[in-house]
Amino acid sequence: MSQENVEIVRRAHQALERGDWAESVKDFDSEAIAYREVSDGAMFHGPEGLLQMIGDWLAGFDEFTLTSPELIDANDHQVVVRTCQTAVGTQSGVAIEGEFWFVHTLRDAKVTRLDIFASKARARQAAGLSE
Repeated sequence: MSQENVEIVRRAHQALERGDWAESVKDFDSEAIAYREVSDGAMFHGPEGLLQMIGDWLAGFDEFTLTSPELIDANDHQVVVRTCQTAVGTQSGVAIEGEFWFVHTLRDAKVTRLDIFASKARARQAAGLSE
């Protein structure tokens, strides 16, 4: 089951990399919860909430790119993903880079929870992995 979970998460991140937001949440449960520890600790509900979270995250940026170079099969129900993001501020024109860690929790081939962290250590801790 865990390899299937990795493939589900890989598909979602490939869609994010293409900018296909609707496709990226295709395998999210209708009751899924998304939480971003980074920035504001906001919580979002369901695929629609996740799309709102993406929209909020991208507001104020141009030329946004995201890559997911590392997927970690944490256990039978969680996949940890390192994401690298670059963008240019719409008004400032300033280029920024960031690395974030996504912890996907799955059940019955659906993502039931997504947690976003600024550090690898926090993501690994959330997934029950030792450093």
